Amino acid sequence: MIRESTLEVVGSFPTFPQEVIRAELSQPRVGVGEARGGGPIHRRFVEDLPAAWRADPHVEVFSRVLWLKQGWYPLTPHYHFDWGRGGEGPRVQTRMVLLGGASQTEFVLGPLEHPREEDRCERRPPWDAAVQAGLAAGTLRTQRLEPGQVVLFDDRTLHRARPATEPGWRVLIRAIRGLERSERPGGGRRYERRSPFTTCRNGFVPETEDERARYAPYQDEHKRRRA
Repeated sequence: MIRESTLEVVGSFPTFPQEVIRAELSQPRVGVGEARGGGPIHRRFVEDLPAAWRADPHVEVFSRVLWLKQGWYPLTPHYHFDWGRGGEGPRVQTRMVLLGGASQTEFVLGPLEHPREEDRCERRPPWDAAVQAGLAAGTLRTQRLEPGQVVLFDDRTLHRARPATEPGWRVLIRAIRGLERSERPGGGRRYERRSPFTTCRNGFVPETEDERARYAPYQDEHKRRRA
């Protein structure tokens, strides 16, 4: 079955310096009101949401604030659809913004042939080969998420993380709308504050004095939440 993988740039976001980005607090899928507590960047993100999104009690915000070393990924770099879907049913929409250009998400745009439901297995479909074939044939193209771009996409949009091209702080904030209750962790309960969801999963351990100093705010916040 052929489905379009799409991305729409719906706005722009003001620039914030690295000192402000590093002080933001990662938000583990919380309500819109609670997300304001993440810092000035999160507050501006919430204020810029469409009125219908802000008024929707089911909209959730999640984000990660990371300091990445050059070459590190913010998460496993496989092609994926958010929420593991990409099939039929109501769409799950995501509004997203990136600040700090250390690692830019890569989106695949164009028609994708999805396996039939009965042909699916537990292993991931070989999207790498399909994407490379589509790029070579000119039916697909890729687009990187530029810092400060506000984008809108759904659970049929294929994308992946890319490695950091330089060291620095990065915050990626998303608002999610349309996720069914049964698809949420714990049957509808949001992630707890102490969930591993908010931790950095790239295995990086700061070693030099400069790295430890730049990574300290994230480390301190992580320890506070686990206390």
